[in-house]
Order: sequence, then structure tokens, then C-alpha cells
Amino acid sequence: MSWDIFYKIRYDGENMLCSPPGGTDWQPAVRHDSIREELIESVKANNGYYEHSRAQGLEANDITCFHPYHRFWGGDEESRPEILFQFDPKDDWGSINCKPTVMIYDGKVVLDAENRQVRYFYEMPLTISTQVEGWFVEALIRLNPFIRYSDFISRMPSTSSKLATPNVLNMRTSRWRVRNWCTSWTKKDGTKSIRAYMWDKMTRRQQAQNSTKGMGVATLAQVKEIEGLNKGKMNRGKRGHSMRVQEAEVTGDTTESDGMGPELG
Repeated sequence: MSWDIFYKIRYDGENMLCSPPGGTDWQPAVRHDSIREELIESVKANNGYYEHSRAQGLEANDITCFHPYHRFWGGDEESRPEILFQFDPKDDWGSINCKPTVMIYDGKVVLDAENRQVRYFYEMPLTISTQVEGWFVEALIRLNPFIRYSDFISRMPSTSSKLATPNVLNMRTSRWRVRNWCTSWTKKDGTKSIRAYMWDKMTRRQQAQNSTKGMGVATLAQVKEIEGLNKGKMNRGKRGHSMRVQEAEVTGDTTESDGMGPELG
């Protein structure tokens, strides 16, 4: 099944129903925007809070809600999750059985503002802020190679004037990686030369440990050198993305679902 399907909508009284194009099986549905506050409150009720503050938008509900797996995560070197220090992914990255399921709330299929199913991943918070940090996006994509930028956008408040786009998230993530010696795990033009540059800056111990921990933040001069290696290559070689994390925004993700997600609400 393709996740880039725009579902048909009809109403039975006040109840919204959805069905795939050409389908005759109608299921109860609800928009993510309509249950946003309830999702946020549900994790607050479980005493959920982050040790390090998260970026948020102007609206009160434009926040990344709590997820217990990320309680102690932060963007600085002291609180950064270990996966952001990994130079190379593990050999089985991309083959892990972590396919998405459908987000279900109170027995209803959850749809985004464009009538597409919201994909459920255990690793992702139920709501995401339009101001979500680049380090957080990178960490989740590394945790689960099936996660893509549209999964973040589908969890943002669609009415926000600051609603992000895949390109905005890509640039936000790329800028953070450059400043923090974080390699891209997706294959595209410029990646090889940047990886070689970063590898040369690592100590032998760091290389042996496959870790950039202890490298600190890149200087302005180093950032310019890294950006120079990638100059003019950002828009070429788009078909080279083997894990279909970023390019799925353009080509469409044909990943099959593992079925319905856990019941929320």
C-alpha cells in the first residue's frame, strides 16, 4: 500500500468516515487537528515532561508533546542521544522491522489536513511543533529509517502560519549536522566528501569507536569548509537515496503497513 493516498471523506450525521479512492469500505475517521489538545493532555496526565525544553510555536498547542523515550534528550553534547554521535549506522540499519502502522484514536483512523492517514511510530511523539529542532528530526530518522519528513508535518498544527515543509526540515537538520559533526546517513551528492572531511578531524580512538563524541561544535571556518564541499550538489543525485527517508517526499513511499497502530484515547 502507498501512504500517499488521499482518502475520500463523507459524513454520517456528525461522524466522519473515510475510504481509499475507489473503495467501498468506509471507516470512522478523525482529523489530527481535532484531537491535538486531547493527545497533549493525555501525556501530561501521565506526568510527562522533558528534562530539556523543546522549541514551540506561538500557538499554545504548537508543541512537541511528551514521549518517555526522549525524556532526557537535549541538543547539546551533554544530553544528546548516543545515536547522534554514531559516525556510521549499524550494518542492519534500514532492514530493521519497524514499519509504520496506522494511527488510531478512539476507534477512528487519524487523518492529516490533506486526508492522508497519519502513520504511527512508537518512536515519535503524537504531536510535533512547527519549530521542531533539527537534532530531534535527525535522531528520530536515525532511530527508524522508515520515518520521513511528512510524518513530522502530519503531526503539526495545520492551521499554523509557520507550518514547515520537507525542505524547511531538511535545511534545519542539515545545518545542525554541519555544526555538530553529524554525518548524513542518506546517500546523496556531497555526502562522501563531507564524511571524508569529518573522518579526518576525528581522533583514532573516535574512529575506532565509531563516535564523534568529544568533538564539540565546529568553528565558523570549519562550517564554511564543510558547506563548500556540498556547494552546488544539493539538487543533484536525488535518486541515490537508498533508504527512502527524504526522497519519499517526492517519489512516494511504497512501504507496506504492518496494520493498525495501538488504540489511543
